Amino acid sequence: MPSLVSEYTAGTLFGAALFAARVFAPSTIIAQMKLEDFTMVKAMLGASATSALFVHLADSTKLAPMKPRTPQSIGFFPYDGNIIGGSMIGIGMALTGACPGTVFVQAGAGLPSGMYVLGGGILGGLLFVSTQPSITRSRESRGSGKTNSELTIPKSLGVSPWVVLAMWEIMCLGMLQLLSGFEGSMTAAQSLVSPVVGGLLIGTAQACAIALTRHTIGTSSAFEDVGRWLRNVISGDSSKGPITASVLFDAGIVSASALLARFLLPAAAAQASSHSVSRSTAVIGGVAMAYGARLAGGCTSGHGISGLATFSWASLISVASMFAAGVLTAALR
Repeated sequence: MPSLVSEYTAGTLFGAALFAARVFAPSTIIAQMKLEDFTMVKAMLGASATSALFVHLADSTKLAPMKPRTPQSIGFFPYDGNIIGGSMIGIGMALTGACPGTVFVQAGAGLPSGMYVLGGGILGGLLFVSTQPSITRSRESRGSGKTNSELTIPKSLGVSPWVVLAMWEIMCLGMLQLLSGFEGSMTAAQSLVSPVVGGLLIGTAQACAIALTRHTIGTSSAFEDVGRWLRNVISGDSSKGPITASVLFDAGIVSASALLARFLLPAAAAQASSHSVSRSTAVIGGVAMAYGARLAGGCTSGHGISGLATFSWASLISVASMFAAGVLTAALR
């Protein structure tokens, strides 16, 4: 199957899973940051547990090498890019009720705020590629952002990845059990599937993506790709179009969401549209999320679902920063 077709197909499967899990609804994400509803965390735990299993099976069977996310630095100290970028993602999530992956579901489902967040994300991608040379020069001149530590938890501890995998699965199951009593404002009747089943669907979409594309899921690279194309167009060079593997993957998310929202499950899309986000907040939050995602080298999909599945330290730090900043922002609003 051609590469771009594989990316698009993988994107449609991932988009359908996100829609079914209902983690694309702005009210769900904002309520999570307010610690009023744990639908998002439950889905992420289910997705992480499932993804980790598939990722390590793919790696051990030599289907595809599953490379961990690497530390991102702007030169001050190791992982400062992950911390600052992750925090920007969390702030954007608390403001907009979207993340760099679910914004494509929102756009496909026709949520008004989603279109403005997507527009802000494109501006964020343009801003990132415009400032990237300065970030690189800062990192090279300071030379203090390098880390000699191992990239993953198993290598740092000197134990087998399968031991960490077993511990990870137990931890995810334990946290799901702990959170089972927190239903929040969402009910099972309002969702297509339970958050845990939604997470399993997202993890299964990860497995399909690996089989189709030979790499893990990530959505925020498209913002950088489109931003780079826009910068080239502004500078007078439009010889290379914006169609990349990442853009095709995200286009698949939009397509699947549009199909589900318009023809199969319009009630779910209508309910998700009930939460209002102002245009200015949506755009500003979108800029913060996209810029932060590229600064951190990944987003809730690349770090939260894929990166954690490889037990990457960079992903663990990025995700912790996302939720810490998101919860703080929600508390201060």
